[in-house]
Amino acid sequence: MSETDTYTLYGSYASYFTAKPRSYLRKKGIPFVERVPGTPRFREFVRPQSRSHRIPQLETPDGTVVQDTNEIFDYLEACFPQPAARPPGTQQAWACRLMEALVDPTLVIPAWHLRWNYMDENYRFVGREFGRSFRPRGSDEEVDHYGRVIADRMEGHREHIGVNESHFAALEAIYDDALDILEAHVATHPYLFGGLPSIADHALMGPLFGHLARDPEPAMRMKQRAPRVFRWTEHMNTPEIIWPELFDAPAEYLLGDEIPETTRKLLKLFIGEASERFVETAKGFSRWMERHPDHRSGTPISEQADEPSFGRATVNLRGVPFSTALSGHQFWVLQRAYEWRDELSDVERDSCAALLREVGGEAFVDLPRPGKLCRRHNRLCLA
Repeated sequence: MSETDTYTLYGSYASYFTAKPRSYLRKKGIPFVERVPGTPRFREFVRPQSRSHRIPQLETPDGTVVQDTNEIFDYLEACFPQPAARPPGTQQAWACRLMEALVDPTLVIPAWHLRWNYMDENYRFVGREFGRSFRPRGSDEEVDHYGRVIADRMEGHREHIGVNESHFAALEAIYDDALDILEAHVATHPYLFGGLPSIADHALMGPLFGHLARDPEPAMRMKQRAPRVFRWTEHMNTPEIIWPELFDAPAEYLLGDEIPETTRKLLKLFIGEASERFVETAKGFSRWMERHPDHRSGTPISEQADEPSFGRATVNLRGVPFSTALSGHQFWVLQRAYEWRDELSDVERDSCAALLREVGGEAFVDLPRPGKLCRRHNRLCLA
């Protein structure tokens, strides 16, 4: 492997979003090295190029910098189309894109909770993980200093995230339900759609590996409740496609556009947890459009926020009121799935709608899209 054909992934093992492209790069067999954001190259070249401090960021062999997990997937999938990370069947591909959009709205807050609301159990590990990202060879005291900086930053986000003790049981139940479905799934299927890892599998690595399989509190919960899922997170970080345990599963997507029942159950779980939030986000986006009739295309939704929201709304979190930010970025990811669906034939779109109805996604069949979002210079914009 020479420097001229090697990609560089800038991120952290404690980072939720870095876990997604890391497993993708490995399963694709793409030559890459990983570097932490404390690396001089990141400060001196990558951040000025992307105009963003956020991780992960990917530097290509020709010096192009790509920021945002979804755009990294798009960029690399165009360069390395085989093996395809999106399944070929219409319903499979639609389910994969929906999963890509629904993993974070469903699991990012449980993952945040199980890290930052269990500080006694997690901090000595998590704090030093983050600290080493910024001072890789620092002393324990230096590493702890940077770890506290990150912890204080997360504490500052607490009010924005909206989690309090009344939500803890619901958030942990969502985690447990996802574990139970996945534990049943990986007993017989290596990946969500058969014998090849899809972008939906890599999206799951954000919460499942970035936080939940590594932080002491949720990792012990995973190992005891769903040991096969823990093993799955290990295997997703290796270059091998064939599982040692499921060695006779062919390295291909299931034929006939088949979606395993357990994958359908997982999609149903995600839709059930996220649909109200997306409906409210569409309403918030519509209100934003009404307040900004003269907003120019290609200019950021917000000059202050890297990932702006369209206000807040109170939704039902398993019977408990939950005040949540209406994420513009999450709506943009879902919009990408709809834009793919819009290009299909009438018969194929009907098939997509049928799948949604089967998994309780009636609200998603014709979810309003008040305007089109895009990203310019790594900022969310109105297209």
